[in-house]
Amino acid sequence: MITPDAESLAPAAAALAYAELGWSVIPVHVVHEGRCSCGRTDCAAPGKHPRLRWDDAQRRPASPAQVASWWRRWPDANVGVVTGAVSRLAVLDIDPRHGGDVALDDLQAGWGALGETVSSTTGGGGRHLWFQATEPPASTVLADGVELKAEGAMVVAPPSLHRSGRRYRWEPGRSPMARSPAALPDWIRLVAGTGFRTGRRRGTVPVRTEAERAEFSAAWRRAGVVLRPGDNSYLCPFHDDHHPSLHVDAEGCRWYCFACRDGGGIGRLRERLGEAHPLRLRRRIRGFAGPRRRVTMAGDRPVAVIGEAAHQDELLALTGGRRSYAGVQMEAVAELVPTDDGVIEVRIGGLTVGVLAPDDAERLGPLVAETIDAFGSATCRAEIRGGWDRGGDDVGMFGVELFCP
Repeated sequence: MITPDAESLAPAAAALAYAELGWSVIPVHVVHEGRCSCGRTDCAAPGKHPRLRWDDAQRRPASPAQVASWWRRWPDANVGVVTGAVSRLAVLDIDPRHGGDVALDDLQAGWGALGETVSSTTGGGGRHLWFQATEPPASTVLADGVELKAEGAMVVAPPSLHRSGRRYRWEPGRSPMARSPAALPDWIRLVAGTGFRTGRRRGTVPVRTEAERAEFSAAWRRAGVVLRPGDNSYLCPFHDDHHPSLHVDAEGCRWYCFACRDGGGIGRLRERLGEAHPLRLRRRIRGFAGPRRRVTMAGDRPVAVIGEAAHQDELLALTGGRRSYAGVQMEAVAELVPTDDGVIEVRIGGLTVGVLAPDDAERLGPLVAETIDAFGSATCRAEIRGGWDRGGDDVGMFGVELFCP
């Protein structure tokens, strides 16, 4: 068999080699002349997202025959490997551009060295550390620049081509053909299970709405714990606790008990309380937010909305009241409402979600006034995006974009 760290190895041969290891392999888009092969000029992950729906690949690996047929169709496709139980893999994604190398050193200093394992370099200057994990934890961010790719995730593998023009490569002597991945260290499972990231800047908190914090606090009251603001320790109600071993971040809605060795967010808390809770989808939620209204200002020019940070509760309510792993991308009709002080408010479903930037308000002001005179209201297409919850502190804010003349 040709080893995947050979310099001349083509993506098709690498994909087949990984499939023979039992890994779940999928074809990934590639960048040509600075543009992703998906064709989107605004692609958020050029050369890093699958060419096809990969739901099945998260449950069972494709056969070598299927893998070969994919690369006959797309000979230069990048190679993606699905992590999690399907491949029995978990991968640490280290991004030095966001301090991942320093954060990883800090993690190892506090918890213990990772040891030798399969490792590769990325075309963007980062590293992937590959571990065997028969029961991998959920994917999460362990620290700034350190992400654990496990259940529901995917990594780009050598010899894929990065948008920088450099290829992903196995480090010498550390390809999966030269050695087997080491077992995922227990301390990574522990850190992943707490939901508390290390290296968080002082004063910053996860993006949670007041409604979510109130719901989290109410659940703890049902457990017999009255939360105080901020990060605090409490006697754990789930075991005979005489020294406070329960840590709760009331702002970020995360908790962990160092005696029970268990924790998470509101969902895990409800499980411990024996309460049912809605399933958090891993796919992006799409649909229509708010009531459908006639558009009186049709156009395709993107216009940003500012001030959404103060209206996260309203946006969460408009998009269904529950977050998903991949967030939302929901269409809506927004109403532009001028105020006496020259500000143009943006409302969806009767709820204020932000305002126009001063330059946009000045440019669109006359048209908004004319439209209100003619039709009674000035409305345009809008899209609500973001609001994901991937565990830990990886919780996204909701944002709004308008499409105007």
